[in-house]
Amino acid sequence: MSAKPLSPSRQVIFHQMLVAARETTLMDALSEALGEVDPNLLKKQISHYVPAAAQKRLAACGIRDEHVFPVPGILEQKPTLVGYYRLMLGISQKRFYRKGTAMGPFKSMEARGLLNPNDVPISKVFAASWLST
Repeated sequence: MSAKPLSPSRQVIFHQMLVAARETTLMDALSEALGEVDPNLLKKQISHYVPAAAQKRLAACGIRDEHVFPVPGILEQKPTLVGYYRLMLGISQKRFYRKGTAMGPFKSMEARGLLNPNDVPISKVFAASWLST
């Protein structure tokens, strides 16, 4: 049984989508946001939102806390990173945003990078709710 190869146009479209995801959702986007966030604010928020035991375990593995735990400063800098943290959980958009999850308000952050200035506390809610998942 031979598999039929994908058409070149589908492969090009997939590549373009992957390049776009790097800029908005994947590690490149997180690195960019980390370069723009005040490191003192980041440290303060990590100590507030990330349990000390988790910080110790991540440090022992050589993993930065903000690579695993979202904090408001990062989400306010680049709201599309909600998608990065969702992917860290290994959860599809459909499952993450379905009714009953209380994650619906974050969909516009991930999809369109929208963070209403009046709703800035929403990033704090996301960071806090991350710990409960």
